[in-house]
Amino acid sequence: NNKETEQLLDMTACMDVLEAAFKEEGLGWATNRTKSNISVPTDDPNLWYRYCSMEGGIKSLGVVAIRIKTDMYSWPFLHGRRREIKYCGAPGNFCGLILLFSAKNGEPLALLNDGYIQHMRVAATAGLAARYMARQESTVLGILGSGGMARTHALAYALVRPLVRIKVYSPNPQHRNEFAKEMSKTLGLDVVPMENPESAVKGSDIVAVCTDAVGPALSGTHLEPGMHLTTVRETELAEDAYPCISR
Repeated sequence: NNKETEQLLDMTACMDVLEAAFKEEGLGWATNRTKSNISVPTDDPNLWYRYCSMEGGIKSLGVVAIRIKTDMYSWPFLHGRRREIKYCGAPGNFCGLILLFSAKNGEPLALLNDGYIQHMRVAATAGLAARYMARQESTVLGILGSGGMARTHALAYALVRPLVRIKVYSPNPQHRNEFAKEMSKTLGLDVVPMENPESAVKGSDIVAVCTDAVGPALSGTHLEPGMHLTTVRETELAEDAYPCISR
């Protein structure tokens, strides 16, 4: 339907723009600053405030964008693992903003909601990596995590490889079942919820780790030769995974 088509078109456009931006950066025509965070303690020892910012500019588009994010953070133990939980104002609410400026005359152009753009941007970057690095015959995707990042990663991979099956694991059965139902409809693929991370990874050509876990979510013992692997954050990989990646 229109919603599913729009999501795929948005991801296609995002990947096209990012690929052009990365090429321009290599030529010295675009630039960016690494994301930075500042954290402030609160009266609750289990709750911290965090401010995040990053920015970049590109010559061909003539724009500079500044992304800012303001959140309250905590790290509760949920579903058998330490999680990073964040919100703005109240649980369930979030605040990410993108300020867009002209690099031609300096004027402000737009104030954008970062929520949807963030998920698309991160997944599009992973999709571009798979376009150039994953095996051409990759047909099975394994995903650890079932949130917004997992959904957009599935979109990106489906656009660059002929996927026929997606396996998803989340420690929350309701979340993984909802993900399977939704993404099966969106992509027209066989999307199967799995009972454990090992079964989601085993036999997969591409593996995407998209969790909110603070510690490792994927062990090197789960990896197989020829897999294409991406993570949203480096802490999602156990130490024994890195020697496997280099082989």
